[in-house]
Amino acid sequence: MTTPAPVRALLLSLAAAAACSRIPADDTGRAMPQGAQIREPVDPAPAVAAPCGGGRTMTVRFYDVGQGLSALVTLPDGRNVLVDAGDSPNRTGCGEACEVASTHLRASLRRDLAGRPIDLLWITHPHSDHAGGAPEILAEFAVRAYVDNGRDENGPEVQRARRAALARGVPVRVVDPDRRDLPLRPGPDVTVTPVVPPAWPPSCRHDANECSIGLRVDFCSSSVLLTGDAEHAEERLLDIGSPVSLLQIAHHGSDTSTSPALLARAHPRYAVISAGKPGVGLNREYCHPRALVVRRLTRVLGGPGQGAIEAFDGDRCDRAVPSDWIAVPASDRLWATERDGDVALVTTGDGTFRRER
Repeated sequence: MTTPAPVRALLLSLAAAAACSRIPADDTGRAMPQGAQIREPVDPAPAVAAPCGGGRTMTVRFYDVGQGLSALVTLPDGRNVLVDAGDSPNRTGCGEACEVASTHLRASLRRDLAGRPIDLLWITHPHSDHAGGAPEILAEFAVRAYVDNGRDENGPEVQRARRAALARGVPVRVVDPDRRDLPLRPGPDVTVTPVVPPAWPPSCRHDANECSIGLRVDFCSSSVLLTGDAEHAEERLLDIGSPVSLLQIAHHGSDTSTSPALLARAHPRYAVISAGKPGVGLNREYCHPRALVVRRLTRVLGGPGQGAIEAFDGDRCDRAVPSDWIAVPASDRLWATERDGDVALVTTGDGTFRRER
């Protein structure tokens, strides 16, 4: 039977009204309250990349070894690189100062390594105040690789260090202008780079300082450059790459190193001088650091702060008198082992270092 036209029109009108009054549903099909608005779906926020370094730290420890150098770099993955080993405890003419320094270095390494090995022992050059303590380090600690610059292979310091390495089964490697391979695998966010001149300068024949092999460690935006005793025109001897955050001041702050040209290229934010106390041990013969260098560094690092560093301001060390040593106002970003003792600096890879107390 056909529905009459008036009735059909009434039914259509009722259906339209019901559709208009239907309660809206959300995207799960559940009814939404009266007056609620249906919102368009929102895309999730983009993921934020984790900062470089992932919260890990790198620590650089400069030990107070008197008139010498020894610095331990602990990489973010826990590996350890020891740059130079201080002096021999039995060095002629040094006496108790060298014995005390050696004892202190080994005790400090026992504490800071906490049973972990030294993954790389890096000797910048064969002078006793840098290489002399290597046999004692190799005898006491597990060392995975030993590197020197291949110079003065018949000299007593090199022979003692290499014999000690071979006695413990430690591989001996040379890094020089022709051999730059590093016996240390890369790590996440970390690059370790030998810093070596393109060729040995002629002055190497009579001055081992000029053959120092440097080491640069980059961790995200932070970097440290360890230069040994490179002197005179270091900016030509060492291809340092980009500016560095932290600079080990070459040759204990002598006036034959840390030239304005090098500082202009390195442009450090922080610096450390490893030197003996005035008139103590071998520093009676060297008078480090020099006042000129402390002033130069302070200008570069940001001006004098609250402290001063005792520095030599005389004409000749061999004719030094007490008044030649003066207190030079120094930047708060400049440390000296003669004043500060051990200096441990920590970075998260953000380009800044803070001293660890």
